[in-house]
Amino acid sequence: MKLSRLFDGIETKSRLHFRDVEVAGIAVDSRALKVGDCFVAIKGHAVDGLSFVADAVQKGASALVVERAVAADVPTLVVEDPSSVAAQLARRFYGDPASRLVLAGITGTNGKTSSAFLLRSILDIAHGPCGVIGTVGYGISDEYIPTSNTTPGAVDLYRTLDDFTKRGCRSAVMEVSSHAAVQGRINGLEFDVGAFTNLTRDHLDYHGSFEEYIRAKETFVATLTQTGRKKRPGTFVYNADDPEVVRVAERFAGRKISFGLSSRTDVRAERLRADLRGTCFDLIVGSARGRLELKLLGRISAYNAITAAACAHALDVGMESIKEGLEKVAQVPGRFQVVSWKRGPTVVVDFAHTPDALEKLLNFCRELQPRKIVTVFGCGGDRDRGKRPLMGSIAARLSGIVFVTDDNPRTEDPDRIVKEILDGIESSVAPVHVVRDRREAIRRAVGSAVEGDLVVIAGKGHENAQILKNERVPFNDAHEAEEALKDLEVDHQG
Repeated sequence: MKLSRLFDGIETKSRLHFRDVEVAGIAVDSRALKVGDCFVAIKGHAVDGLSFVADAVQKGASALVVERAVAADVPTLVVEDPSSVAAQLARRFYGDPASRLVLAGITGTNGKTSSAFLLRSILDIAHGPCGVIGTVGYGISDEYIPTSNTTPGAVDLYRTLDDFTKRGCRSAVMEVSSHAAVQGRINGLEFDVGAFTNLTRDHLDYHGSFEEYIRAKETFVATLTQTGRKKRPGTFVYNADDPEVVRVAERFAGRKISFGLSSRTDVRAERLRADLRGTCFDLIVGSARGRLELKLLGRISAYNAITAAACAHALDVGMESIKEGLEKVAQVPGRFQVVSWKRGPTVVVDFAHTPDALEKLLNFCRELQPRKIVTVFGCGGDRDRGKRPLMGSIAARLSGIVFVTDDNPRTEDPDRIVKEILDGIESSVAPVHVVRDRREAIRRAVGSAVEGDLVVIAGKGHENAQILKNERVPFNDAHEAEEALKDLEVDHQG
């Protein structure tokens, strides 16, 4: 695509060394830049893209997009906000792929991934192949490519959506993080439905306050009815059991569909039974009713299922496809993922990494009435410090034994993280052990449990690496749990 066509209608402050060169692609990371790409220098939370302009030029960038003039002998376009322009360029370069898809977005503190997987399964049946983008990665069917962000940057996002359309997808489901909303990663996307699962404390290290966190989420919701849409206005699907989400819904003037356990909701679950055998409930969607038998476990899974059902209902999908799609999902990676062996305790791996998510997880585990709950968890470094004592208190109150360990310390002192967790455990009936090595903590937790006990490993879920300083060390909780159970079996045989 010619540079003039790419920038047609996009406001620039100045155009330096302008030549109508051919642009082969859009890049915001100089490490991934290919010869002929237009490099957009975005100022991020930790690094400034302007620092990598020379590297981009050396690698063969055809043009630059910057917020202030730089010394470079390639076409350079100076703009007010490179991040916003990157989204516009990607949308144009890839031919606005989102306009060719039924697009669903899911936001909220917890439940985004599971809800997205469940909705993807429904839309697979109703519309044919459906792509999914989120914390686990992006892909079609069961093929997923891991990503570092819940919601990719705008350029990667449009590239992925374009790939979905080329591979025959008619719809796509994506998780929308609060970071993505305020950083402009979803700029230009026109969602047909937007869901809000729940709202509790998270990411305050980034947003600064709970009020700003809410505003970030609401930025996404506002896109459903923003002026200038080519699609008709989108539908807002919201959890009517969450007071904070209800307040957001009250401020939304467009079409709304509520879900929850209350009889006043449009989509709801009734006669709910959840245990280690599965999750059963009556699903009510408008005037339709059906008995659902989910393979996924837990009351939390029921909420995720009705979130997906409400989104599907907003897209005019019938009850038959909704029921088939929900019952088809056997597992969501790292979300109440059950790991068991021939004998010994049952182990559950879950991504719960906020106080609310951990409390809901452990309360559900208590409902299953195991002999004892053994909890392994830690808190991530360089993230919201205020949640650490809260999570320590919750784990000690709801567990029989607690193992406090490292999560992803990143660049922070792991000892300080552990201390701040322990600050929330003033006194505990449950024994509390600090085992910094996560692999050893999992092995000791499994070794302290017997058949009938439930070992809960919380915080990392699907993740395949542990971040220590700036290094990513291969690590997966489910794999480590399975190895620990195998060793336990060997010990019993011995």
